[in-house]
Amino acid sequence: MKLFTYFKKCVGFIGCFVAISAMAESDVQILVDGAINTSQPIAVVPFRTNVAIPSDVAQIVSDDLRNSGKFSPIPRGRLPAQPGSAGEVVPEQWSILGTDYVVVGQVDAAGSGYSIAYQLIDVLGTSGFAGNVVSQGAFNVSADQLRLGAHTVSDQIFEKITQIRGAFRTKIAYVVQRGVSSYELRVSDYDGFNAFTLVSSKEPFMSPEWSPDGAKLAYVTFENKKPQVVVHDIRSGKRNVVGALKGHNGAPSFSPDGSQLAFASNQDGLLNIYVANANGGGIRQLTRGQGNNTEPSWSPDGSVILFTSDRGGSPQVYSMNISGGNVSLIGGSGSGKISSDGKNLIMVSSDKIVKRDLISGSTEVLSSTFLDESPSISPNGTMVIYSSTKGVSKVLQLVSADGRFKANLPGVGGQYKFPAWSPYLTKQ
Repeated sequence: MKLFTYFKKCVGFIGCFVAISAMAESDVQILVDGAINTSQPIAVVPFRTNVAIPSDVAQIVSDDLRNSGKFSPIPRGRLPAQPGSAGEVVPEQWSILGTDYVVVGQVDAAGSGYSIAYQLIDVLGTSGFAGNVVSQGAFNVSADQLRLGAHTVSDQIFEKITQIRGAFRTKIAYVVQRGVSSYELRVSDYDGFNAFTLVSSKEPFMSPEWSPDGAKLAYVTFENKKPQVVVHDIRSGKRNVVGALKGHNGAPSFSPDGSQLAFASNQDGLLNIYVANANGGGIRQLTRGQGNNTEPSWSPDGSVILFTSDRGGSPQVYSMNISGGNVSLIGGSGSGKISSDGKNLIMVSSDKIVKRDLISGSTEVLSSTFLDESPSISPNGTMVIYSSTKGVSKVLQLVSADGRFKANLPGVGGQYKFPAWSPYLTKQ
Protein backbone atom coordinates (compact mmCIF):
# COMPACT_ATOMS: atom_id res chain seq x y z
CA MET A 1 0.00 0.00 0.00
CA LYS A 2 2.90 2.35 0.75
CA LEU A 3 4.33 1.74 -2.70
CA PHE A 4 0.98 2.52 -4.31
CA THR A 5 0.71 5.76 -2.31
CA TYR A 6 4.28 6.61 -3.29
CA PHE A 7 3.49 6.08 -6.96
CA LYS A 8 0.37 8.28 -6.77
CA LYS A 9 2.44 11.09 -5.28
CA CYS A 10 5.07 10.66 -7.98
CA VAL A 11 2.62 10.99 -10.85
CA GLY A 12 0.55 13.81 -9.37
CA PHE A 13 2.11 16.47 -11.56
CA ILE A 14 2.57 14.21 -14.57
CA GLY A 15 -1.19 13.65 -14.47
CA CYS A 16 -1.71 17.06 -16.03
CA PHE A 17 0.29 15.91 -19.07
CA VAL A 18 -1.82 12.75 -19.29
CA ALA A 19 -4.97 14.87 -19.30
CA ILE A 20 -3.60 17.21 -21.95
CA SER A 21 -2.50 14.31 -24.13
CA ALA A 22 -5.70 12.28 -23.97
CA MET A 23 -5.48 11.93 -27.75
CA ALA A 24 -1.71 11.48 -27.64
CA GLU A 25 0.41 9.99 -30.37
CA SER A 26 4.01 9.16 -31.11
CA ASP A 27 5.86 11.85 -33.06
CA VAL A 28 9.31 10.32 -33.05
CA GLN A 29 10.81 6.93 -32.28
CA ILE A 30 14.29 6.13 -31.03
CA LEU A 31 16.34 4.26 -33.63
CA VAL A 32 19.76 3.11 -32.47
CA ASP A 33 22.72 4.35 -34.52
CA GLY A 34 25.44 2.86 -32.35
CA ALA A 35 26.22 1.48 -28.92
CA ILE A 36 29.62 0.65 -27.46
CA ASN A 37 29.76 -2.93 -26.22
CA THR A 38 31.49 -1.99 -22.95
CA SER A 39 28.09 -1.13 -21.47
CA GLN A 40 27.01 -3.35 -18.57
CA PRO A 41 25.02 -6.42 -19.70
CA ILE A 42 21.59 -6.89 -18.13
CA ALA A 43 18.74 -9.32 -18.82
CA VAL A 44 15.16 -8.02 -18.81
CA VAL A 45 12.77 -10.96 -19.04
CA PRO A 46 9.29 -10.41 -20.57
CA PHE A 47 6.94 -9.68 -17.68
CA ARG A 48 4.48 -12.47 -17.01
CA THR A 49 0.84 -11.54 -17.54
CA ASN A 50 -2.55 -13.19 -17.93
CA VAL A 51 -4.27 -10.19 -19.52
CA ALA A 52 -3.94 -8.35 -22.80
CA ILE A 53 -1.84 -5.23 -22.28
CA PRO A 54 -1.34 -2.38 -24.78
CA SER A 55 2.41 -1.97 -24.11
CA ASP A 56 5.26 -4.40 -23.48
CA VAL A 57 6.46 -3.24 -20.07
CA ALA A 58 9.67 -5.28 -20.11
CA GLN A 59 10.57 -3.95 -23.56
CA ILE A 60 10.09 -0.37 -22.37
CA VAL A 61 12.36 -1.06 -19.38
CA SER A 62 14.95 -2.69 -21.63
CA ASP A 63 14.86 0.22 -24.07
CA ASP A 64 15.18 2.77 -21.25
CA LEU A 65 18.25 1.07 -19.81
CA ARG A 66 19.79 0.77 -23.28
CA ASN A 67 19.06 4.43 -24.05
CA SER A 68 21.05 5.51 -20.99
CA GLY A 69 24.22 4.20 -22.63
CA LYS A 70 25.16 2.43 -19.41
CA PHE A 71 23.50 -0.92 -20.10
CA SER A 72 23.44 -3.48 -22.89
CA PRO A 73 20.27 -5.61 -22.57
CA ILE A 74 20.61 -9.26 -23.60
CA PRO A 75 18.51 -9.89 -26.78
CA ARG A 76 15.36 -11.84 -26.02
CA GLY A 77 16.39 -14.62 -28.39
CA ARG A 78 19.38 -15.36 -26.14
CA LEU A 79 17.46 -15.55 -22.86
CA PRO A 80 17.87 -19.08 -21.43
CA ALA A 81 14.54 -19.07 -19.56
CA GLN A 82 11.40 -17.02 -18.92
CA PRO A 83 11.12 -16.76 -15.12
CA GLY A 84 8.36 -14.63 -13.63
CA SER A 85 9.77 -14.30 -10.12
CA ALA A 86 13.10 -14.44 -8.28
CA GLY A 87 12.38 -17.96 -7.04
CA GLU A 88 12.39 -19.22 -10.61
CA VAL A 89 15.77 -17.69 -11.49
CA VAL A 90 18.69 -20.14 -11.68
CA PRO A 91 21.75 -17.85 -11.35
CA GLU A 92 24.12 -20.18 -13.25
CA GLN A 93 21.88 -19.98 -16.35
CA TRP A 94 22.33 -16.22 -16.46
CA SER A 95 25.86 -15.58 -15.22
CA ILE A 96 27.23 -17.65 -18.09
CA LEU A 97 25.87 -14.92 -20.40
CA GLY A 98 28.09 -12.38 -18.67
CA THR A 99 25.19 -10.48 -17.15
CA ASP A 100 25.28 -9.20 -13.58
CA TYR A 101 21.55 -8.70 -13.12
CA VAL A 102 18.21 -10.18 -14.22
CA VAL A 103 14.93 -8.26 -14.14
CA VAL A 104 11.68 -10.24 -13.81
CA GLY A 105 8.13 -9.08 -13.22
CA GLN A 106 4.41 -9.42 -13.64
CA VAL A 107 1.62 -7.25 -15.02
CA ASP A 108 -1.95 -8.02 -13.91
CA ALA A 109 -5.35 -6.38 -14.16
CA ALA A 110 -6.24 -4.15 -11.20
CA GLY A 111 -9.67 -2.58 -11.41
CA SER A 112 -9.74 -0.43 -14.54
CA GLY A 113 -5.93 -0.35 -14.67
CA TYR A 114 -2.97 -2.59 -14.02
CA SER A 115 -0.66 -3.71 -11.24
CA ILE A 116 3.05 -3.89 -12.00
CA ALA A 117 5.56 -5.80 -9.89
CA TYR A 118 9.26 -6.32 -10.55
CA GLN A 119 12.37 -7.79 -8.97
CA LEU A 120 16.04 -7.07 -9.71
CA ILE A 121 18.19 -10.14 -9.05
CA ASP A 122 21.97 -10.26 -8.61
CA VAL A 123 23.07 -13.46 -10.40
CA LEU A 124 26.83 -13.06 -9.82
CA GLY A 125 26.68 -12.73 -6.04
CA THR A 126 28.33 -9.32 -5.79
CA SER A 127 25.69 -8.29 -3.23
CA GLY A 128 26.44 -11.25 -0.95
CA PHE A 129 25.08 -14.31 -2.73
CA ALA A 130 23.90 -15.28 -6.20
CA GLY A 131 20.15 -15.01 -6.58
CA ASN A 132 19.80 -12.16 -4.09
CA VAL A 133 16.92 -9.72 -4.75
CA VAL A 134 18.58 -6.30 -4.56
CA SER A 135 15.54 -4.22 -5.50
CA GLN A 136 11.82 -4.80 -5.93
CA GLY A 137 8.61 -2.84 -6.17
CA ALA A 138 4.89 -3.13 -6.82
CA PHE A 139 2.31 -0.48 -7.65
CA ASN A 140 -0.95 0.12 -9.50
CA VAL A 141 -1.36 2.36 -12.53
CA SER A 142 -4.38 3.54 -14.48
CA ALA A 143 -4.87 2.14 -17.98
CA ASP A 144 -3.44 5.27 -19.63
CA GLN A 145 -0.32 5.28 -17.41
CA LEU A 146 1.12 1.86 -18.25
CA ARG A 147 4.16 3.35 -20.01
CA LEU A 148 4.68 5.68 -17.05
CA GLY A 149 4.65 2.65 -14.78
CA ALA A 150 7.29 0.98 -16.94
CA HIS A 151 9.46 4.12 -16.81
CA THR A 152 9.09 4.06 -13.02
CA VAL A 153 10.52 0.54 -12.94
CA SER A 154 13.38 1.74 -15.16
CA ASP A 155 14.12 4.69 -12.89
CA GLN A 156 14.27 2.50 -9.79
CA ILE A 157 16.51 -0.13 -11.40
CA PHE A 158 18.81 2.50 -12.91
CA GLU A 159 19.27 4.27 -9.59
CA LYS A 160 19.82 1.03 -7.65
CA ILE A 161 22.65 -0.09 -9.93
CA THR A 162 24.29 3.22 -10.85
CA GLN A 163 23.50 5.33 -7.76
CA ILE A 164 22.33 8.01 -10.23
CA ARG A 165 18.72 9.13 -10.23
CA GLY A 166 16.85 7.87 -13.29
CA ALA A 167 15.31 10.34 -15.75
CA PHE A 168 13.00 8.12 -17.77
CA ARG A 169 9.81 9.81 -16.52
CA THR A 170 10.83 13.14 -18.02
CA LYS A 171 9.53 14.99 -21.09
CA ILE A 172 10.99 16.77 -24.08
CA ALA A 173 9.64 19.84 -25.85
CA TYR A 174 10.48 20.61 -29.47
CA VAL A 175 9.31 22.58 -32.48
CA VAL A 176 7.87 20.93 -35.61
CA GLN A 177 7.66 22.89 -38.84
CA ARG A 178 5.33 21.44 -41.47
CA GLY A 179 5.59 23.25 -44.79
CA VAL A 180 6.34 26.96 -44.92
CA SER A 181 3.64 28.30 -42.59
CA SER A 182 2.69 25.64 -40.07
CA TYR A 183 4.49 25.45 -36.72
CA GLU A 184 3.77 23.41 -33.61
CA LEU A 185 5.32 23.40 -30.16
CA ARG A 186 5.12 19.75 -29.13
CA VAL A 187 5.69 17.89 -25.87
CA SER A 188 6.30 14.15 -25.51
CA ASP A 189 7.82 11.57 -23.21
CA TYR A 190 11.61 11.56 -23.44
CA ASP A 191 11.39 8.60 -25.87
CA GLY A 192 8.89 10.32 -28.21
CA PHE A 193 5.70 8.62 -27.03
CA ASN A 194 2.56 10.39 -25.76
CA ALA A 195 3.21 13.45 -27.93
CA PHE A 196 0.78 16.35 -28.00
CA THR A 197 0.69 19.88 -29.40
CA LEU A 198 0.91 22.61 -26.80
CA VAL A 199 0.36 25.45 -29.27
CA SER A 200 0.28 25.83 -33.07
CA SER A 201 0.57 28.84 -35.37
CA LYS A 202 1.24 30.00 -38.90
CA GLU A 203 4.18 31.94 -37.45
CA PRO A 204 7.43 30.38 -36.16
CA PHE A 205 8.24 29.14 -32.66
CA MET A 206 11.81 28.84 -31.44
CA SER A 207 13.95 27.88 -28.44
CA PRO A 208 11.60 26.32 -25.86
CA GLU A 209 12.99 26.17 -22.34
CA TRP A 210 11.44 24.47 -19.27
CA SER A 211 10.92 26.18 -15.95
CA PRO A 212 12.72 24.39 -13.08
CA ASP A 213 9.43 23.01 -11.73
CA GLY A 214 8.36 21.70 -15.15
CA ALA A 215 5.10 23.65 -15.01
CA LYS A 216 5.93 26.23 -17.70
CA LEU A 217 7.72 26.63 -21.00
CA ALA A 218 9.40 29.81 -22.18
CA TYR A 219 9.84 30.16 -25.93
CA VAL A 220 10.07 32.59 -28.80
CA THR A 221 6.97 33.30 -30.88
CA PHE A 222 6.55 35.42 -33.99
CA GLU A 223 2.74 35.49 -33.65
CA ASN A 224 2.64 39.25 -33.09
CA LYS A 225 4.68 39.80 -36.29
CA LYS A 226 7.86 40.24 -34.23
CA PRO A 227 9.89 37.79 -32.13
CA GLN A 228 8.82 37.93 -28.50
CA VAL A 229 9.62 35.76 -25.49
CA VAL A 230 6.57 34.31 -23.75
CA VAL A 231 6.11 32.08 -20.71
CA HIS A 232 3.40 29.45 -21.22
CA ASP A 233 1.69 27.74 -18.25
CA ILE A 234 1.22 24.14 -19.42
CA ARG A 235 -1.69 23.30 -17.14
CA SER A 236 -3.80 26.44 -17.66
CA GLY A 237 -2.64 27.41 -21.16
CA LYS A 238 -2.09 31.01 -20.02
CA ARG A 239 0.71 32.86 -21.82
CA ASN A 240 2.57 35.90 -20.53
CA VAL A 241 4.86 38.07 -22.67
CA VAL A 242 8.16 38.59 -20.81
CA GLY A 243 10.53 39.80 -23.51
CA ALA A 244 9.13 42.31 -26.02
CA LEU A 245 11.87 44.86 -26.46
CA LYS A 246 12.38 46.66 -29.76
CA GLY A 247 13.76 44.36 -32.46
CA HIS A 248 14.47 40.66 -31.96
CA ASN A 249 13.91 38.88 -28.64
CA GLY A 250 15.04 35.27 -28.25
CA ALA A 251 16.94 32.44 -26.52
CA PRO A 252 15.12 32.40 -23.13
CA SER A 253 16.63 30.62 -20.12
CA PHE A 254 15.14 30.26 -16.63
CA SER A 255 17.29 30.82 -13.55
CA PRO A 256 17.62 27.68 -11.36
CA ASP A 257 15.06 29.00 -8.86
CA GLY A 258 12.62 29.93 -11.65
CA SER A 259 12.33 33.55 -10.57
CA GLN A 260 14.23 35.12 -13.48
CA LEU A 261 14.47 34.70 -17.22
CA ALA A 262 17.56 35.57 -19.26
CA PHE A 263 17.11 36.30 -22.95
CA ALA A 264 18.75 38.08 -25.88
CA SER A 265 17.54 41.21 -27.66
CA ASN A 266 18.97 43.50 -30.33
CA GLN A 267 16.96 46.57 -29.35
CA ASP A 268 20.17 48.64 -29.59
CA GLY A 269 21.27 47.16 -32.92
CA LEU A 270 23.50 44.39 -31.55
CA LEU A 271 22.32 41.33 -29.65
CA ASN A 272 22.80 41.61 -25.90
CA ILE A 273 21.84 39.60 -22.85
CA TYR A 274 19.02 40.81 -20.60
CA VAL A 275 17.43 39.40 -17.46
CA ALA A 276 13.78 39.89 -16.50
CA ASN A 277 11.48 38.66 -13.78
CA ALA A 278 9.96 35.37 -14.94
CA ASN A 279 6.46 36.83 -14.60
CA GLY A 280 7.43 40.00 -16.50
CA GLY A 281 9.03 43.34 -15.71
CA GLY A 282 12.28 44.21 -13.97
CA ILE A 283 14.35 44.03 -17.16
CA ARG A 284 18.07 44.77 -16.80
CA GLN A 285 20.84 44.61 -19.39
CA LEU A 286 23.96 42.51 -18.70
CA THR A 287 26.13 42.90 -21.82
CA ARG A 288 26.83 45.93 -24.00
CA GLY A 289 29.32 47.23 -26.53
CA GLN A 290 31.05 43.88 -27.13
CA GLY A 291 29.72 42.33 -30.36
CA ASN A 292 26.63 40.13 -30.53
CA ASN A 293 25.73 38.18 -27.40
CA THR A 294 23.05 35.48 -27.26
CA GLU A 295 22.13 31.98 -25.97
CA PRO A 296 22.30 32.66 -22.22
CA SER A 297 22.32 29.64 -19.91
CA TRP A 298 22.55 29.59 -16.10
CA SER A 299 24.94 27.51 -14.01
CA PRO A 300 23.20 25.06 -11.63
CA ASP A 301 23.87 27.30 -8.61
CA GLY A 302 22.63 30.44 -10.40
CA SER A 303 25.88 32.36 -9.91
CA VAL A 304 27.11 32.29 -13.52
CA ILE A 305 25.53 32.79 -16.94
CA LEU A 306 27.08 31.22 -20.03
CA PHE A 307 26.46 32.92 -23.36
CA THR A 308 27.59 32.90 -26.98
CA SER A 309 29.41 35.97 -28.29
CA ASP A 310 31.30 36.98 -31.43
CA ARG A 311 33.25 39.68 -29.55
CA GLY A 312 36.46 37.83 -30.41
CA GLY A 313 35.71 37.71 -34.13
CA SER A 314 33.79 34.42 -34.26
CA PRO A 315 31.07 32.85 -32.07
CA GLN A 316 32.44 31.33 -28.87
CA VAL A 317 31.10 30.46 -25.42
CA TYR A 318 31.83 32.90 -22.57
CA SER A 319 30.82 33.09 -18.93
CA MET A 320 29.93 36.05 -16.69
CA ASN A 321 28.46 36.62 -13.27
CA ILE A 322 24.78 37.52 -12.92
CA SER A 323 25.64 41.22 -12.87
CA GLY A 324 27.41 41.01 -16.24
CA GLY A 325 30.95 41.16 -14.85
CA ASN A 326 33.96 38.83 -14.73
CA VAL A 327 33.58 37.79 -18.37
CA SER A 328 35.76 34.80 -19.30
CA LEU A 329 36.29 32.92 -22.55
CA ILE A 330 35.40 29.21 -22.47
CA GLY A 331 35.72 28.25 -26.14
CA GLY A 332 33.67 26.13 -28.52
CA SER A 333 31.31 27.89 -30.89
CA GLY A 334 28.02 28.20 -28.99
CA SER A 335 25.09 26.74 -27.02
CA GLY A 336 27.00 26.13 -23.79
CA LYS A 337 25.13 24.38 -20.96
CA ILE A 338 26.40 22.99 -17.65
CA SER A 339 25.15 19.63 -16.36
CA SER A 340 23.08 19.64 -13.16
CA ASP A 341 25.98 18.27 -11.10
CA GLY A 342 28.24 21.08 -12.33
CA LYS A 343 30.87 18.64 -13.60
CA ASN A 344 30.45 18.89 -17.37
CA LEU A 345 29.87 21.54 -20.00
CA ILE A 346 27.97 20.54 -23.14
CA MET A 347 28.36 22.86 -26.13
CA VAL A 348 28.65 23.05 -29.90
CA SER A 349 32.12 23.14 -31.43
CA SER A 350 32.83 22.85 -35.16
CA ASP A 351 29.19 21.82 -35.69
CA LYS A 352 29.53 18.87 -33.29
CA ILE A 353 28.22 18.30 -29.77
CA VAL A 354 31.17 18.19 -27.37
CA LYS A 355 31.58 17.64 -23.64
CA ARG A 356 34.18 19.42 -21.55
CA ASP A 357 35.07 18.05 -18.14
CA LEU A 358 35.08 21.13 -15.92
CA ILE A 359 37.43 19.48 -13.42
CA SER A 360 40.11 18.08 -15.73
CA GLY A 361 39.51 20.40 -18.69
CA SER A 362 39.47 17.48 -21.15
CA THR A 363 37.11 17.69 -24.14
CA GLU A 364 35.31 14.83 -25.88
CA VAL A 365 33.30 14.91 -29.13
CA LEU A 366 29.97 13.17 -28.50
CA SER A 367 28.16 13.44 -31.83
CA SER A 368 28.95 12.09 -35.28
CA THR A 369 26.08 13.69 -37.17
CA PHE A 370 25.87 16.75 -39.46
CA LEU A 371 25.38 20.42 -38.50
CA ASP A 372 24.54 19.69 -34.88
CA GLU A 373 22.88 22.35 -32.75
CA SER A 374 20.61 23.13 -29.77
CA PRO A 375 21.88 20.57 -27.21
CA SER A 376 19.81 19.98 -24.08
CA ILE A 377 20.92 17.83 -21.13
CA SER A 378 18.76 15.35 -19.20
CA PRO A 379 18.27 16.37 -15.54
CA ASN A 380 20.59 13.61 -14.31
CA GLY A 381 23.29 14.60 -16.80
CA THR A 382 23.55 11.18 -18.48
CA MET A 383 21.95 11.99 -21.85
CA VAL A 384 21.93 14.83 -24.39
CA ILE A 385 19.26 15.52 -26.99
CA TYR A 386 20.00 17.85 -29.91
CA SER A 387 18.99 18.55 -33.50
CA SER A 388 20.99 17.91 -36.66
CA THR A 389 20.58 18.01 -40.42
CA LYS A 390 19.90 14.75 -42.25
CA GLY A 391 19.56 15.23 -45.99
CA VAL A 392 17.13 18.13 -46.33
CA SER A 393 15.50 17.54 -42.95
CA LYS A 394 16.08 18.65 -39.37
CA VAL A 395 15.89 15.67 -37.00
CA LEU A 396 16.33 15.06 -33.29
CA GLN A 397 19.31 13.05 -32.05
CA LEU A 398 20.14 11.37 -28.76
CA VAL A 399 23.59 10.67 -27.36
CA SER A 400 24.70 9.48 -23.94
CA ALA A 401 26.98 11.87 -22.08
CA ASP A 402 29.72 9.24 -22.08
CA GLY A 403 29.38 8.80 -25.86
CA ARG A 404 28.51 5.09 -25.57
CA PHE A 405 25.05 5.28 -27.08
CA LYS A 406 23.81 7.15 -30.16
CA ALA A 407 20.33 7.20 -31.66
CA ASN A 408 18.20 9.32 -33.96
CA LEU A 409 14.56 10.19 -33.46
CA PRO A 410 13.15 10.49 -36.97
CA GLY A 411 9.95 12.50 -37.14
CA VAL A 412 6.97 12.16 -39.42
CA GLY A 413 6.07 14.92 -41.86
CA GLY A 414 8.08 17.90 -40.72
CA GLN A 415 11.29 19.53 -39.58
CA TYR A 416 12.07 18.73 -35.93
CA LYS A 417 14.25 21.18 -34.05
CA PHE A 418 14.96 23.10 -30.82
CA PRO A 419 14.64 20.17 -28.39
CA ALA A 420 14.49 20.91 -24.65
CA TRP A 421 14.69 18.26 -21.94
CA SER A 422 12.41 18.77 -18.94
CA PRO A 423 13.52 18.77 -15.31
CA TYR A 424 12.42 15.92 -13.07
CA LEU A 425 8.61 15.81 -12.98
CA THR A 426 8.35 13.58 -9.91
CA LYS A 427 9.61 14.04 -6.37
CA GLN A 428 11.62 10.81 -6.63
